[in-house]
Amino acid sequence: MLPSVGVVLTGSSSRTLLPVLRTAGFEIGAVWGPTKQQAQELAQELNVAFYTSKIDELLLREDVDLVCILCPPYLRAEVAVKALSIGKHVLCEAPAGICGDEGERMVAAAQYYPKLLSLMKHELRHLPAYVKMKQLIVEGFCGELRICECKVELGTLLGQHYDWLCDHNMGGGVLTNYGCHIIDLMSFLTNKRALEVNGTLKTFVAETAYIPQFRHITADDFCAFQMKLANDIFCTVTLNTHIPGRYSQVVTVVGSKARLSVRNDRLFAAKHGFDEEEIFLHDYRKDSLRMKARAKDSPDMYLTGTKAWVSAIKRAFEESVDKEDRRSADLQAIQSAASFDDGM
Repeated sequence: MLPSVGVVLTGSSSRTLLPVLRTAGFEIGAVWGPTKQQAQELAQELNVAFYTSKIDELLLREDVDLVCILCPPYLRAEVAVKALSIGKHVLCEAPAGICGDEGERMVAAAQYYPKLLSLMKHELRHLPAYVKMKQLIVEGFCGELRICECKVELGTLLGQHYDWLCDHNMGGGVLTNYGCHIIDLMSFLTNKRALEVNGTLKTFVAETAYIPQFRHITADDFCAFQMKLANDIFCTVTLNTHIPGRYSQVVTVVGSKARLSVRNDRLFAAKHGFDEEEIFLHDYRKDSLRMKARAKDSPDMYLTGTKAWVSAIKRAFEESVDKEDRRSADLQAIQSAASFDDGM
């Protein structure tokens, strides 16, 4: 018996996640929007019976057992803490708030209710190419890890109206919305956390034809940073939103014996001393190789990862000891997913 889902949303990610949840067998019981009109429009678009513009009305509904938090980053911590305190499972879009204090509040709430699911939506962990890459790293294929490099190229995150994506104080910017996934991915692949970080954030586009000068854009559209991880592993990351066209993501891990590289959703490997790479994992679906042109639409690799993430969540409920209790889940079945602690 899968739990009924309540969704706190405003962004386009709901149009990716909700169909995946429904396909897996979850029922969407309620939606929240920032205004009553917006909530009603979202409910009609998503074919959901109950809608509200008051967070508490959604959280207190008895038919909502799992809360998906897809609202802007500055609202996420408050909603997550409330939901857990009421006894709801929580799935939260990354990142976990906009500062360390908010992340700590979410971690504290999750630790206080350890039997409830409290997961961050870091779906790249579940992409088959990265699952295989981590397996090879653990098995020692690369030898001693030395260098991790990541390069992400995409088009602008800005739309035709001024919203939270334009303001870094509200969680806008490429570092917040894409960099958080890369940081989590580096930690997932290496099983290490950052010891030192340095980097640069830059806003090259302060106004557009749709957003006039009096609504100043402060969100970063370019970011480059380095992380020094434990065991002297160095990570270099570049995030560039000035490349219109298809989404491109390349992650390379170099060790003392070999290197592994994931280009979008394809995994390549090469032993040191050999120039030619071997394809280790390749998704042969043609659709998966055509990345969306607009960054505000989820790239296909994120959709593939989301499907695998939701499947693991479904399995956690199906393998629960108490199958009649929709608030009971087998936490071991989803131990590879990102927790609130990973989010912080």
